[in-house]
This record gives sequence, C-alpha cells and structure tokens, in this order.
Amino acid sequence: MNRKFKFIAIISMITIMISSSGCSILFKKQEPIPEENNKIETPETSVEEDKKVLEMLSKYFEEIYSQPIETYNQNVATGNPPEKIKQFIAKRTLDEGSGNPEIGIHLPRVVEINGLTMVDYEILRDSSDKPIIESGFIGKTGENFLYFVKLNLKAKALENALFDMYYTRNSHTKIYEKTSEPNGDLYEYIKVQAKYDVEVTRQDGEYKIVTVKEANYKPGVENRLFKLNNEFLTKLNYLDEKVEEEKKVLEAEKALIEGFFNNLIKLDKERMILLKSKWQAGSNEFIDFLKLVDAFKVNDKDSMYIDQNYIKNFNYDALPLQINMEKINSLKNMEIIEHPGYTSKKKRYLVSFDASVLQSNGMVGEEQTYHYDYYVTLKVANDNLYVESIKLNEYYKGKKKSSSSQTKSNNNENKTSGNEAKSN
Repeated sequence: MNRKFKFIAIISMITIMISSSGCSILFKKQEPIPEENNKIETPETSVEEDKKVLEMLSKYFEEIYSQPIETYNQNVATGNPPEKIKQFIAKRTLDEGSGNPEIGIHLPRVVEINGLTMVDYEILRDSSDKPIIESGFIGKTGENFLYFVKLNLKAKALENALFDMYYTRNSHTKIYEKTSEPNGDLYEYIKVQAKYDVEVTRQDGEYKIVTVKEANYKPGVENRLFKLNNEFLTKLNYLDEKVEEEKKVLEAEKALIEGFFNNLIKLDKERMILLKSKWQAGSNEFIDFLKLVDAFKVNDKDSMYIDQNYIKNFNYDALPLQINMEKINSLKNMEIIEHPGYTSKKKRYLVSFDASVLQSNGMVGEEQTYHYDYYVTLKVANDNLYVESIKLNEYYKGKKKSSSSQTKSNNNENKTSGNEAKSN
C-alpha cells in the first residue's frame, strides 16, 4: 500500500513540473529584436550624397579661380592654404599640411602651352551663366572618395618672348613673379580645360577636400611649378558653336575661307601665266588682275589683306593650280578646322579639300582628284575680315588618306615642287 502511494506521489510531482514548464514557455515574454543601426549613406551609395559633393566642388573651384593667380604666390611658397578656401578643406589636411609646400592643395599657376604662357584664368560659363565644371565619382581610396574635375577656362596669356620680358622665376620659391606690368595690348586669350583629381572625406556630417591635385602632375613642388608641366591642361577651340556670338564669328570666317578658295579656281593655266608677272610687278598690279578675273571679292567685299608682305603671304607657288594642270573644275569635301594656335588675336585655320583637276597632259578632258592641305590666317582691319596669308602644306594625287604613313608615301611619289609647277 505504501508503495502504491509513493508511486502516485512521484507521478503527480512529475505532472506538476511538466505543466509548470509548459506554462513558462507558453507565457514567456518575447525579447525585442534589436533594430539595425541607421545606415550612413555615402557618395558611393546615394545620388543625393554625390550631389552634395559635386556642389561643394563647384563652389570650391569658383572661389579659387575668382582671384588673380599671383595673389596665391605666398600661399604656394609657404604651403598655407588661402583663408577663403579653408572652409572647404578637411581638418586633417589643415592640421598636418599647413606650412608645408608639399601640401596636396594645388592652386592655379603659370603654365605654358603652344608658345604662350598663361598668367591668369577665369571659369567659362554656359548660356545659363553656370560655370562649365564637370565632376564625377571615380571610387574609394581607403576611407576617402576620389573625384575627377574638369573645368573650362579662359586664359590670359603672353607670347613666351614677352613673358620672359615681364616675369622672372624666383630662385628660392620657384614661382614665376611679375617684374613689371605688360601693356594691356600685349595680352591675348585662349581657352583650355583643366583636369584635377580630388579626394573628399566626410567630416562632421559635411564633405571636405583632403587633396586637390592636377591630373598627371609631377611630384615635388619645384617640378610641378615648372611652366612646361602642362599635362593637366587641354587646349580648347577658341570659338564655341554653342555660344551664339562665337558661332556667328566662326560661320563668317569659314564662309570667307571657302569663298576665297573657290575664287582661286578661276585661275586656269593661261591666267596663272599672266598673273605671275603682275604678282612680281607690285601689289596694285596683283590686286587689279585678280579683280579683272573676278577672283578678289567674296560677297562683294575684298577678301585678301594685301600689304608690303603680300609676296610672302600669298606666294605664287602656294596657289592651287600646279604643274601639268590645265584647270581646277571644282572643290569638294572642304574641311575648315580651327588651328590649335587660334587665339583672341590670331585667327588661324587648317584647310583641306579635294580638287577635281583637268590635266594638261594625257587624254583630252581627263580629270584627276588631288588633295590639298593649307594653313590659313585671317585678319580684321577697318572693320572688315580678310584672308591674311596662305601656306600650302602639301598636295598629292588622290583623295585624303586615312593613314598618315600612306599620305607621306603618296606625297613623295606625287607631290611636285612649287618652282616646277609655276615654271611652265
């Protein structure tokens, strides 16, 4: 009997324990799932964050290019960033780099390109008056964000010989310093694009510049400041077709050049023979003969600027009709390209075309195609636009070759010297 009671007691205790455990599990309060930490967006993950960086970079470059570059000479020499741009610079860069000329904040400087030395800059603006600055995210460099920046600039420049007269290089700082003020008429203007690599960091919720360096720069401040180190600059066309006023200038200049060369095909073999004596006699005789054969005016205006240098500027041997040519019937595929040396003062073009030429030997009426390459300069005088000079770079039988090596080989076979051409 006692055994029976003990067994019942044990069974009861086990039942109570199981029930108690089950209730505990059933009514146990659920632990809250911890919320994920708020994700911090970066230029790498967010369009909005990227936009903030682009706006900051645009403001920085507008600020830095708003002053003459000579105002930064002391900053470059000492390595202390100008006060007005410190708001854009990261604390680490200011703390560790200030006072060191090797600080990675490259300021605008004197640079030489195409025989001109640029001594000041301004950022070009589009038709909406917005600065022409293009920036973009490249990738991450550690904790920083790397951006490229391209900005279009109008540069104030001097010919190298003039620059050497008014500037000297400080032997200690290696900075080019103005020794006297050039006459305002000596300056000319060109357009270039500057390229920079910029490292950006996030600091106290804002984006700041860690480094801003010229693309393809040479290490060492002395090397970088040498004015022939211009790899970060690209020459732009001076006349921009997107700017209405400049487009009109370009169209007028191209129309003059096209009309000028179309006039020259009026000079067949017999007229070229007559022209030579007039060309040798004097400028008035030269002009009178061109007027006589209706080869002097374009759109009822004189097309050629004739002065005491006309023999050199309009060399008889540079005219299109060459040896064994009876007549040029037509010009085709004319291409008029702004020369890299075009500036606010120098209107220079590269002109090429194919000419359909009637041969003076061979079968009667046989035509051949010749390709011509010219260097042409224009001049404005007395409020009129003129062709100032022409230079025949080369001509050869056949159309323009796509390969320069083919052109040279064909030119060696087919090109005729100007003296031979005009001797018949």
